[in-house]
Amino acid sequence: GLLSLLMQQFKFDLCVIRFLDEQSMTLAVKAQMGMTSEHFGESERNLDMKTYIGSTFLSNTSSVVNDTEHLDKLESAQIIHREKIKSFAHSPIVVEGEPVGVISAFSRTSKGIFTDEFVALFNNLARQVGIAWRNHQQLVKLLSAREQERDLQIAKTIQMSLLPVGIPELSNLDLAGICVPAHAVGGDYYDFIRRPNGTLDLVIADVSGHNIGSALIMAETRTFIQAMRQIEQPYAMLDELNRFFCEDLSRAELFVSMFYLQYQPESGELLYANAGHNNPALWRSQSGSCEMLDADGMILGIKPDIDFEQRKTRLAEGDILVLYTDGVTEAEDSNGELFGELRLNALIEEYHHLPAADLIDHVLEQIRMYTGNRHFIDDISLVVMKVIHQQPLNPESKAQTDN
Repeated sequence: GLLSLLMQQFKFDLCVIRFLDEQSMTLAVKAQMGMTSEHFGESERNLDMKTYIGSTFLSNTSSVVNDTEHLDKLESAQIIHREKIKSFAHSPIVVEGEPVGVISAFSRTSKGIFTDEFVALFNNLARQVGIAWRNHQQLVKLLSAREQERDLQIAKTIQMSLLPVGIPELSNLDLAGICVPAHAVGGDYYDFIRRPNGTLDLVIADVSGHNIGSALIMAETRTFIQAMRQIEQPYAMLDELNRFFCEDLSRAELFVSMFYLQYQPESGELLYANAGHNNPALWRSQSGSCEMLDADGMILGIKPDIDFEQRKTRLAEGDILVLYTDGVTEAEDSNGELFGELRLNALIEEYHHLPAADLIDHVLEQIRMYTGNRHFIDDISLVVMKVIHQQPLNPESKAQTDN
């Protein structure tokens, strides 16, 4: 999926993933797409500095050549010139600081296509491949466990590895997020994505099912979102995700709900689109009450052509955005009554003065008290964004953005 994505989006002639074969101590091809030359695409590469692939692995640093007329490695030059390659890039696949392989892209048609922005994207893709490889290694180690227990543990491992390592630091925002896995495993996921233009994308999603399949679908979803940052609008991201995954999801009898938002800190503008997910709560400091963000859109994986509505509003100083999965509102008490949106909204109102992380802690504690259970039946995910500083709203701009 990843290589075909690269081929489609950037029109490369060949993409290859090699991993270190520890028995032969060579870089062996594990996946490739494109040109069929046996020697060029399918042969292994030695661990030495004579080739660009070898030096990329050994130095743990990307290699980029935008014009192959000037190559300083004779062994590589012979192959590159014979195959009429005009530009290429290699990026190390790294796990815990150590290289385990190399991902490569080659073009026969274009020089100068490997810009700094693309190399940053390519390095990010290499990191995602490294995570997938590490998860695969963890899979192998867990094979001796009992079947169901093994599946749940692996899925949980994959799921937790997808969550953001750190919270973006923005001077005018207080951000926090958490996913508390259930005793059994669900498929919750959330992410923060900083864009070069200063906007912040927020995404929260839930995959149906409680097994490895749902966790792997979520891993692929995250990789797609991280890789496709050139898609600038929330509705367009949901549309591309749905088209890309529809066949895979229907075959696996899975579906994904997702809410995708994009916030511009300077203007306070918030764009959002929904794929059948729970509507986020927005506490307005001016009115002292919550409203729900709603936009029309079906869950991903049902049919290939879905119209995702995109709406926008504007946030003011003190406003609080709360994203959540259905594990929050569908938590049940001893009588089977749901926790529900009204209770969540009441908690946001009660604790709106607290920092984002403390607000999350209080909501989780109240859900535990409501259910009478320290372990949740379903995954629970919460993301909170508080606007600390913002230009004051004027009535005209609010009227325009809310229409």
